[in-house]
Amino acid sequence: MKRLFLLTCLLVNCLAAHAKSSDHVVVITRQDSSINTISKSQLRNLFMSNLALPDVTPIALSPGEVARSIFNIRVIGLTESRIQAYWAQMRFSGRQQRPETADSIDELILMIESSKDTIGYLPEGTPLPEDIKIIYRSSAQ
Repeated sequence: MKRLFLLTCLLVNCLAAHAKSSDHVVVITRQDSSINTISKSQLRNLFMSNLALPDVTPIALSPGEVARSIFNIRVIGLTESRIQAYWAQMRFSGRQQRPETADSIDELILMIESSKDTIGYLPEGTPLPEDIKIIYRSSAQ
């Protein structure tokens, strides 16, 4: 039990150290998208394949990215391990597909820029190109 507590404390400290200056995320899409705002519950449904917005494709950062952990906890409300267990169950049952993933922040921005109907999340404060707009901020909640 003491080991588990110690490991949990170490993990939290590591995440805090890697979060740098921001422990919040922003959700982005292209400027010409019809989506100007999105709610936390819509994001949760979209990224967990309950399709809150039928014509929108979510793009997630790959596991291990700090912004992914922040998004999962602040927006989805689940830890990475719980989300992985959920997707394993969905894959086994053949019911749903997990969102596409980007290996880096730069790749995610390029994927968003290349398709009008995509959204993704980034650490708050990430410099954005002019053709990208923010539609949600986790810090505003």
